[in-house]
Amino acid sequence: MVSSIEVANPAYKSRLLKGFYPGTQGWLWTEQQFSLALDPPVPPQTTFLRLNFTVPVELLKEVNPVFMTTRVNGVEVDRTEYRRDGQFQLYRKVPPKALETSPAIIEVSLDKAGTREGGGWQGLIMVGAELVVDEDSVVSRETAENLARQGYERLLTERKQQMPDEKQREMMKLFHDIPVWRNMWFQNVRIEKNPLDLWMMQQVIYETQPEFIVETGTWRGGSALYWAHTLNGMGLDKSRVITVDIQNLNGNAAANPLWKKYVTFMLGSSTDSKIVGEIQKLVAGHKTLVVLDSDHSMKHVLNEMHAYGPMVTNKSYLVVEDTHIDGVPTQKDFGPGPLAAVQLYLKEPGGKEFTQDFTREAMIMTFNPGGWLRRK
Repeated sequence: MVSSIEVANPAYKSRLLKGFYPGTQGWLWTEQQFSLALDPPVPPQTTFLRLNFTVPVELLKEVNPVFMTTRVNGVEVDRTEYRRDGQFQLYRKVPPKALETSPAIIEVSLDKAGTREGGGWQGLIMVGAELVVDEDSVVSRETAENLARQGYERLLTERKQQMPDEKQREMMKLFHDIPVWRNMWFQNVRIEKNPLDLWMMQQVIYETQPEFIVETGTWRGGSALYWAHTLNGMGLDKSRVITVDIQNLNGNAAANPLWKKYVTFMLGSSTDSKIVGEIQKLVAGHKTLVVLDSDHSMKHVLNEMHAYGPMVTNKSYLVVEDTHIDGVPTQKDFGPGPLAAVQLYLKEPGGKEFTQDFTREAMIMTFNPGGWLRRK
């Protein structure tokens, strides 16, 4: 879905259909008529077209006033007269019938145009265009989810365009080496997580609305408390967190009222058949999200994926954490590790039920590259 573009960004070149020619960084010149393609929001909502442009002084020196007519899939949405130069932003409601075809073709025409050096006609200076849901309306959860996903997809496009993979891995390693994640607390409980991954996890929880979050690797309990806080904030009062560790170090976390309400701690190995069986019984028939963050050796992680992967419900996630260890790598002497386990699992029959969701890596500095697995 591409519902918003900066016209000078090469990533969106295919969306410019006609009437554009080079400007400088950040904008393009247009001819008297020009057009571009955008995807309407899904599902259908009250939608507005926003155009960010400049009426150049060079144009108005030759023709003044100038009338600009804007159409979406042939339906006129605006006709405005311009008598002065400067930067403008058009924001107009688009009739539903104009969005029945996707992508939507945005056509802009001027009644008059100037002449440009080298021949041809000179029109506007275009910066950007987008189709947006009414910013003052309350949208459904489905719409909010789609808008967020579109935003992450756009970030992925921008990142691929502007930064080679090698540079992205360099940034991941640098962020890992700076000890931000080693010095974090959530409500006064230690938590060793990438804060950008925590942000993405709350989005995943919002979208999947799990009835159970199963976590392996409790440590001090900071992440289990964070999941509890997230569930509580979303009003998922009946949802629960199950967290497993071979040590009980979560005394401070367990004193928190949200822990007492939402969290069940199990002492033992995450791959112990008895513990796996108990968890399996608890989550059976419920929407379940799984987060793996215990022993990071390939063999152990693969065993966890075999044990907990089948518990993940459709369109929910099996999040394999710290794949950066052997994926970037951030620890060259460690391995094979979590990413190797992911690669093996995806080749197995059970793993073919999952797909790697790279939109969850949109903010670049994730500790889980290739480890956000979504059940199909």
